[in-house]
Amino acid sequence: MNKSLSEAINEEEFLDLAQERCQDFLKISHFLDKNHKPFTRRFYAHLIQESEELESFLDDYSARDNKTWYFFGELVACIRNIAKAAFIVTHVLNRYSAYVLKEDEADDFIGDARNVSRLLDETVLSLYEGIKNEAQIVGIRFQSETVKEDLFGEVYPQKRLPYTIDEEEDLDVQKIVVKIATEYLIVIEKFAAFGWDPEESFSGDPKDAIPDRINEEMSRELLALIHNLESGYDHSIRHTPLESQDEALKMLRGHISIPLHLLSIVNWLSHLYQRHVLALKYEKARSRITAIIDASDMFNTVMNFAIYYANSYLETGKELANGLLAKYTERETCELRVPQKLGFHLRPATLVAKCAKYYGTKVFIIVDGHRYDAGNVLNITLAGGLIARKGYKTVLFEGDKRVLKDLKLLSECNYGEDETGSPTKPPPELSHLWG
Repeated sequence: MNKSLSEAINEEEFLDLAQERCQDFLKISHFLDKNHKPFTRRFYAHLIQESEELESFLDDYSARDNKTWYFFGELVACIRNIAKAAFIVTHVLNRYSAYVLKEDEADDFIGDARNVSRLLDETVLSLYEGIKNEAQIVGIRFQSETVKEDLFGEVYPQKRLPYTIDEEEDLDVQKIVVKIATEYLIVIEKFAAFGWDPEESFSGDPKDAIPDRINEEMSRELLALIHNLESGYDHSIRHTPLESQDEALKMLRGHISIPLHLLSIVNWLSHLYQRHVLALKYEKARSRITAIIDASDMFNTVMNFAIYYANSYLETGKELANGLLAKYTERETCELRVPQKLGFHLRPATLVAKCAKYYGTKVFIIVDGHRYDAGNVLNITLAGGLIARKGYKTVLFEGDKRVLKDLKLLSECNYGEDETGSPTKPPPELSHLWG
């Protein structure tokens, strides 16, 4: 029999270790007893660090597999998640004026964000009351030492240093603008595909929505996409002459950042509910957690603050992205062959529409002076009917030259089918259309 790689430790031995390792985390409790909200970013940054270190220590010893330590470990994990969300809200409130956003978006958002900040502050206080009670139950002795009150002071500057770094010239920056604006529209489509409709009432039981309709896996997927947009913008567009000349670019940057922060809140709070409320192993522990954390308050924060405003800022950003695409897209026309034998029936029409939508820019089929939207299957089939009646063998496409390049490849493989209408294998350059 293979020997276990780890040895058991009894609860008395573990308590001696935990006594020392918990003290920095428990010092914060004394600070909370003496200080009043609102808490600063520096406070939440410190709380995140201490809770993560203590949670890691507890997990190293499998504390949440032990009935004595299970609830204590869950309280620490909940504090970490709330602290993550609270840090983000505080950060956004502090930095909001630095984002270039439309003025009419500010008042409601800032008011609601302050309400959320107060709720999260109160939740941290309640969780620490739970920690103090549970620490006594498991046998941890409190020391009198606290953290220094001036440790978390923070001055939020209203002024900025003058911009003196030379702007970088980049001949391809307009192409990158088009790429980022296109990818921004793809994020909006993904958001809509999740069915996170802010207009829909979510006043029922949170477990009816989390995790089936809203969960951390979905939010992480969106976060990764938006984070790539922010990184791409900062690497290639920020501090370029084009950015300084076009205010819409700076506004788009703001409408990337705000949804990124808001979806991070969705991620942490849905994780909190999904992992540390809904999935608790013991019913007694679940009832004790829900007595401290109001699940409906957390869900309201997720749905009616984070998701609601993420959608609102994305929709404003959508207008900006479409405007930038119209401004910076290189448009051309090209004459391409009509699908042989069967014309633009469903399969070729679907592939043309996919091709047009892939880049997020408008493409048209022009027949006898009439323009048909090539991103719409019905419009393509209508154009196809006219083409068939007139007996045309070629047709004119107009739009983004990247789309036209793909459409040329598509026409060369007869739009994905042979002369009998059976599907054919696409060239590798068009694999995204068959995905």
